[in-house]
Amino acid sequence: MSFQDIGRKTPGLPSKMNGLVSSSSTTTAITKQTINDSTSANSTAGGTDSYAAVSQLILQYQQNVGILSNIVEKLGSEEDGPLLQKQFKVQLDVIHQLGNKIETKLQQQEQSLHSMSRTEASRNRATHIKLTRDYHWVQTKFKNLQLEARQIRSNIEARRRAELQDRERREFVEGIDEDNQRLQMQLQDDRVTEEIMREREEEVRKINQGMHQVNEIYKDLANIVSYQQDQVDEVETHMEKANKNAESGLKQIEKARAKQDQACIIS
Repeated sequence: MSFQDIGRKTPGLPSKMNGLVSSSSTTTAITKQTINDSTSANSTAGGTDSYAAVSQLILQYQQNVGILSNIVEKLGSEEDGPLLQKQFKVQLDVIHQLGNKIETKLQQQEQSLHSMSRTEASRNRATHIKLTRDYHWVQTKFKNLQLEARQIRSNIEARRRAELQDRERREFVEGIDEDNQRLQMQLQDDRVTEEIMREREEEVRKINQGMHQVNEIYKDLANIVSYQQDQVDEVETHMEKANKNAESGLKQIEKARAKQDQACIIS
């Protein structure tokens, strides 16, 4: 069962959320509706209804990440411009807001598990772990999209600077004689090479930092799963002890009944 299967009765997003919006006004309207829908879904507290609200928030979070993915694919293309940049920023804001709502709801549900009976807490804990894992999976995809967008922008800026430097170099070369021309070209090439090396080092550093963040997310998820598994094992141990005690009590009752029957026969 995935988070999409929890709380099927919760209203979904409009069908136009499946594709990239065509204007900034449409983007703003849709994203506002997304936040309002998620706030409405959060109004029910406790049990399956609250997990259904969290599930709906994660579904909305995933859909907005999908929209952001479509926008990132258009970066650097002919459609790239101020409108696309505005749509990109709007989606980032909406996804961050939804992420904060999801994390708050999950924390509230984690706290509410401690006030439930063991049976109810055990039943809800598996759902809690599954929703947490699904959220972190979509969150990782979102962070990878951010890294990809920064990489694209970095490449575009590098090409722009390279083209500018190339044009300035040609204009400079035309104004000097042949001997100085070769010397100036060599110096210019050296500067370009150094700039490229610095840019590559910065890009590698950013990529390594992003991978480190992703690795930390997976470690946190592993710790959560391990902690919850220990509690599940403890519940199972208590249930086994209770079952043995019940069987022992039943045997004692049967022995007492047998003695009572013998006493009745003797009398």
